[in-house]
Amino acid sequence: MKEIAERAGVHQATVDKVVHNRVGVSDEVRAKVQAIIDELGYKPNPTGRVLQRQGKKYRIYAILVDVDALPYLKNGIEQGLKEWAGFDIEVTHAVTGFQEAKRQSEYIDKAVLDKADGIILSPINADCVRRAIDRAADAGIPVITTDSDIDGSRRTCCVSIDSAKASRIAGRLIGQFLNGQGKIAIISSAIETENNNYYVRMREQGFTDFIRREYPEIEIVSCIESFEDPQITYRKTTELLKEQPELRGLYITCGGVAQVGRALIESGRADSIRVLCYEDYPEIVELIRQGVVDWTLGGEKAAQGSLPVKLIMDQLVFGRKPATDRIFTDARILIKECFE
Repeated sequence: MKEIAERAGVHQATVDKVVHNRVGVSDEVRAKVQAIIDELGYKPNPTGRVLQRQGKKYRIYAILVDVDALPYLKNGIEQGLKEWAGFDIEVTHAVTGFQEAKRQSEYIDKAVLDKADGIILSPINADCVRRAIDRAADAGIPVITTDSDIDGSRRTCCVSIDSAKASRIAGRLIGQFLNGQGKIAIISSAIETENNNYYVRMREQGFTDFIRREYPEIEIVSCIESFEDPQITYRKTTELLKEQPELRGLYITCGGVAQVGRALIESGRADSIRVLCYEDYPEIVELIRQGVVDWTLGGEKAAQGSLPVKLIMDQLVFGRKPATDRIFTDARILIKECFE
């Protein structure tokens, strides 16, 4: 690095910034230094870098949303930290309500103000959040979105289930099981494009498009908004079951499965309505065992918590950015027999 600095006529600290892709270097100087690096074939010593970085304190902000996935993402983050046991990593947790986009953007700005080393974010799909993510990117802070994504932002990478693919899987399961006929309903968190979960909306829209294309004799009679609120979910499901006596299927794109199950059991229609949801939380597994839920698509929430930690630390310690801007965890089709 000393030789590179001498050849380029810059300080050694400038070379370090170029090598590790940090801000604070003009494009002209960066290109000059990079050309010399390429000419010499220089690569930083990873062992020496690890030893050097172990003495630093890393601060990561985990900005999450208060939905059913919250405790599982937190546990995943804790698992991810254990893989970096030799490093001093402090995680600051901040939690917002489902549609509190302004508050989430304020938490991101606070992380930037505090000079956080990385941000793990369950993004609310809103412009103010996009702008806050871009401000973090301008500050050189890697932002890894988890459990969902947000389009039109400069976040570093997203770790989640492939919701577009999952929506088609869900459509195929429902369509085949109902033999291509009957009335179904969708329970989603919020239909509006602003202040919601981008991937939940994708699950709803992708499923709807698939059913209309592949199973035109299946009628989607209702798509209700739960806003990820247990009381609203239970009340609206109860009303739906009263209004739709011929309902044959329910597709749940979001949380609140326990409340949907409760409404089905109390209505006496748990045996006659096929139910498909996401994740394998204990309450969902119990409903599957009872025959109330027929299938679920498990998305490996623990990995969605631990992988962002790894991606941030890989970038900070080794200078390795993610090879792709999306990492999809497995979508596993789970039925009753999987839990026997």
